[in-house]
Amino acid sequence: MIRAEEVQSNLEPAFPSFVKSLVRSHVASCFWMGLPGTFCRAHLPSVDTTVTLQDECGKEFKMKYIAYKTGLSAGWRQFCVAHQLFEGDALVFQLTGSCTLKVYIIRANDLTEVDGALCLLNLDAQIKQNVADSAEMKTAACKSSKRKRPRSLPQAVVQKKNKKSVQLRLSVPQAGQPAEQSENDSEEVGSEVLEGFKLSLPTVHFKDIKSFEDFNILVDGLVLDSELSEDIRNKYYKLCCNQNAFLHDNLIKGVNFKLIAGIISETVNIADAMRACTLTTSRDKFATWDKALKASELFGMNVGFLRARLSRLLSLAFDSEGATKTRRYLEARFERVLTEDEIKSHEAKLVELKEAYERYGANVERLKSKAEGYDLKFQEQVLAPW
Repeated sequence: MIRAEEVQSNLEPAFPSFVKSLVRSHVASCFWMGLPGTFCRAHLPSVDTTVTLQDECGKEFKMKYIAYKTGLSAGWRQFCVAHQLFEGDALVFQLTGSCTLKVYIIRANDLTEVDGALCLLNLDAQIKQNVADSAEMKTAACKSSKRKRPRSLPQAVVQKKNKKSVQLRLSVPQAGQPAEQSENDSEEVGSEVLEGFKLSLPTVHFKDIKSFEDFNILVDGLVLDSELSEDIRNKYYKLCCNQNAFLHDNLIKGVNFKLIAGIISETVNIADAMRACTLTTSRDKFATWDKALKASELFGMNVGFLRARLSRLLSLAFDSEGATKTRRYLEARFERVLTEDEIKSHEAKLVELKEAYERYGANVERLKSKAEGYDLKFQEQVLAPW
């Protein structure tokens, strides 16, 4: 981050820029790049659009910009793979067009590339300043940058300083930092909380959570809010409130965060299903819910209270004397409904038969005289003399 900020300081101030330190969610798993909220609202469209990232070589990559989440999605993975980005690397983004960002890559374990980038930036600035004396100015710029650039710190020291820097940005603006940049940092952290970022945050106890707005699902320093819908998070918050604790506090370390998100989502869905169950709910359905909760419990999820409630519901629904009588009542009521439907069916058939009977009766009366007259005529011929 120190070297990235040095690169940023050499960029033309007329073009807005910002620095991002890459974490796991940027370069693996969900491949999501959250951008600073203030920067996006000031310089990028307020609706979803296509953004172009241009690397140092001028190669362009198109990707989807999601406005309401202020981040890059589809296409970002291709950029990461093409440039072999890893956790710990840093990027400097510079706005060069309405939806175009120039990206400078500062690798955690490669000083040569950064030194080259700084020299190129200084060189470019001097060329624009004085074309006639470009050769002399370029040499002076490179020498000046070498004299002023601080010695590269060991990676452990850089990480330590970066950690302290992040903690300071979460609370107090840095000295000499413009107000806009300070606000940008705080909003960036706020938005990244929803994107699955690693943050150096103090341990949060559930008793300190006063409302849903303060509630974040934090596991091993990774915030999983973006993996769950707001409805699921809201219902999960209510379950945690019921137990006055984070249900995921004792999850096994190292479990894949997408699996954890699935466990939380399934826990909420089962709780909803239990609220909606009736005495007609099958025993198999109860067994399926219990198996899922037991599996979550093996991962360390605090769902014992749900399993206890499920056990009571199962006992009330199938094992008690009242449940037996109630089921007999329900079966009898069901059979009565079937019988009533059958009676209605027969009654409808009877009405149909009566209508047919009356129709045939009318035809008999209408044809009777004609048939009798014709029969007499026929008999006359039968009895006539030879």
